Amino acid sequence: MKNLPKPWPQLLKAARQTPADPRDTAAPLGFAARVSALAFATPAPSFATLFTRFAPRALGACGLLMILGVTLNIGTVLRAIEPDTTVINDPVAEWLAASS
Repeated sequence: MKNLPKPWPQLLKAARQTPADPRDTAAPLGFAARVSALAFATPAPSFATLFTRFAPRALGACGLLMILGVTLNIGTVLRAIEPDTTVINDPVAEWLAASS
């Protein structure tokens, strides 16, 4: 079995040997002023915008819950809908059955 070198120490060694980035990473002049001006220029979100934003999501979630509820209870609903032939509450049919 060969004794292979581990890749992690090699990657660490290569990362330590790379030169630092000479570019300036500071924000351009006036950037903070422009960002704060834009932040204060936009109006705060109202209830109507929040409702408009979240209403389709809420409708989709309610629809999924409705479909889930129907699929989980479809057997009970079908048993409640099907006619029960063992119980006959028709007095005329009972009288005719008793008289024959």
